[in-house]
Amino acid sequence: MTKVALVIGHNARSQGAVRQIDGRTEYDWCGDLAAAIRACAPGMYEVFRRPAGRPYSAEIRETYAAVDAKGAVASVELHFNGGPTSASGAETLTSGSKGSLRLAGLIQPAMVQALGLRDRGIIVRARNDRGGLSLHAGRAPAVLLEPYFGSNPTDCAAADRHYAVLVQGIHRACVAYINGA
Repeated sequence: MTKVALVIGHNARSQGAVRQIDGRTEYDWCGDLAAAIRACAPGMYEVFRRPAGRPYSAEIRETYAAVDAKGAVASVELHFNGGPTSASGAETLTSGSKGSLRLAGLIQPAMVQALGLRDRGIIVRARNDRGGLSLHAGRAPAVLLEPYFGSNPTDCAAADRHYAVLVQGIHRACVAYINGA
């Protein structure tokens, strides 16, 4: 049984936002982040990649059906934000379910502490809101992480400088969630 599913945001064809300082995409950077988190406790995590070449809703449903099939107790979808260069900070999206809010409440402060960026908070998203389908498609409580803005050079530098602390913070939050904290 997979305890925590790490879902890499976007896909090989549509790779998401781009880091302003080095041109790395969400899909690329978050793939490395997922691997680093998984390396903290390989038996606890499984990494899922969203398939390319399907309509968005089918892509999400297929991915979260695979997460469900593995029996995950939680899912964490990894992203980083894009936007104006002045936008900054970390935020966590949640479905608003009890489990999703609990997981978000553990991960959000860990990301803020790790990176030292503005706390943009925990944001509840409905199924039809941007990012909402990922939070509602599977059975397991789900969160969607946006630890920093790739469009902001200072945020990117913080993510690079504190990468190991971010990885450990997300991992410890997932362990705390599994252990009922």
